[in-house]
Amino acid sequence: MADIHTVRSSRAFSTAPMPRGTDSARPGSVLAKTTSISPSSRTISATPGVRSPSRVARIRSPIRAPSASRWKSRFDRKGEHVAKIENEFVEARGTNGKFQARPFLPRKPIPDIGQAKIDGERFHSREFMQREWDMIWTRTWNIGCHVTELEEPGDFRVHSFGRESLLFVRGEDDVIRGFYNICQHRGNVLCQVREGATERFKCPFHGWEWNLDGSLRQVMHPQLFPQFKNGVPKDDLGMVPLKTDTWGGWVWFNMDENAAPLRDFLGEAGRHLETYQLENYNLIDYKSFEWKGNWKHAHDAFNESYHFEALHPEFLDFAEGFDVPIELLGIHSRMLNFNHTVSEVLSDRDSMTPIRMKMLGVPEGYEGSAKDVHLAIVEYKRSIQDESYIPYKQMNDEQLAHQYHYTFFPGTTFTSTPEMSIVFRYRPHESDPNYCYYDFLITRHDPPGTLPPEFEYRLYRHDELPNYAEAFDATFDPVLANVLQQDGTNMPTMQQGTASRGFKGMILGEQEVRLRHFHQTIDRYLRGDFPMRGDR
Repeated sequence: MADIHTVRSSRAFSTAPMPRGTDSARPGSVLAKTTSISPSSRTISATPGVRSPSRVARIRSPIRAPSASRWKSRFDRKGEHVAKIENEFVEARGTNGKFQARPFLPRKPIPDIGQAKIDGERFHSREFMQREWDMIWTRTWNIGCHVTELEEPGDFRVHSFGRESLLFVRGEDDVIRGFYNICQHRGNVLCQVREGATERFKCPFHGWEWNLDGSLRQVMHPQLFPQFKNGVPKDDLGMVPLKTDTWGGWVWFNMDENAAPLRDFLGEAGRHLETYQLENYNLIDYKSFEWKGNWKHAHDAFNESYHFEALHPEFLDFAEGFDVPIELLGIHSRMLNFNHTVSEVLSDRDSMTPIRMKMLGVPEGYEGSAKDVHLAIVEYKRSIQDESYIPYKQMNDEQLAHQYHYTFFPGTTFTSTPEMSIVFRYRPHESDPNYCYYDFLITRHDPPGTLPPEFEYRLYRHDELPNYAEAFDATFDPVLANVLQQDGTNMPTMQQGTASRGFKGMILGEQEVRLRHFHQTIDRYLRGDFPMRGDR
């Protein structure tokens, strides 16, 4: 095992070798759906920080919905359907102001990028899996760990990524670096614990050592190597570096040393999310799930809301997933998930039922319709924006109440509110296209100076998947944990069904355009077309 000289007690440190797929660190979680975390609590609730009696007492009169005639004249988009909440929101809040994150509303038409079926072979073929590894995963930027996991010099973190073991460490010069976690002597995995703090890395097999900056520190008995008779070639035997950068509080890596800079890759989508000041969020929970399904099934499950009504009917009482705004941003994409409202699919959008009271985040003193809670939340956050540590002032109205859902190709989704941001990370299995790893990482915008909380990371194998509410314990609302479990339960049946001789290919509707765009981007990379900027 690695030679670890110092391990801080705040870390969940293990000396046992990591099983494949394990990802170390602090845990995280949630969906591309609707939630927020209270800055004063570790429990996710429908709306954090909106129960201040001194503030919300102002919000007492019901908010009137726009008249049908005003809706029709302004929002018909040449006869196309528009979700009712869009009209209600724009009518109440307007579209004034310029913001770094461009508002979705009024929505742009969803682009027509074709109607061809998507074949099922790509989810099962080992040849296709190998091509993805060679042409996509080794050429794109992906997340390794959170910056708060590397707080002090010597802090390190191991990340499993496909067939690779990667090592991230903060050096004595305070620089975060990434390396292939491999001993240059015989190819042994160098650091065989998930995380900790050390002064050097020592291979447990023959004792070769490396410094925190990746330079060779020591070869055990170099006189036994005739190739070293003229001296040990330290430059040639250093740890092999990864292209590494930080953005949004995360450590990103790229295995292509000639890759474009990270911010060029993130493009406009990255600039939008900078308004949240994600670098100030703490990682508060993190769980991994080995799912019996290809990683692309996991991606597809969390990048459309069309399935809400059938798979997650409980969502309809506190969110709108019907006909949401969607935009394609180069190789990336985004959609708007409406929070703190009631879906137009339901006939009664006004009553305050128990589930709505629990999940809508109803401000104290609010007496309006259940469907209009989101408008009261925007009003409240605008009222405190000059005194809050959360940067409400630089966010557009949509961001204050609703979920901005951004996916960076190929395997990273951010779903964010001002108070919390959740990352879904889709990782390929090391050898089998019929499995994948799905990581759920919760970050929270705590008050300045708040230390990251301790938590237990765990990887759940496909044959030991828990009751998800129990897996997250007190960090994730049981209603939302059940929603995640519903998504995970679909993975084996999707994998089985797309392999059937009777399956003729995926038929994707307008609300699934992000999936079509994603699979077209995969095909683009497999053709050898590697965009240097994410906007293209």
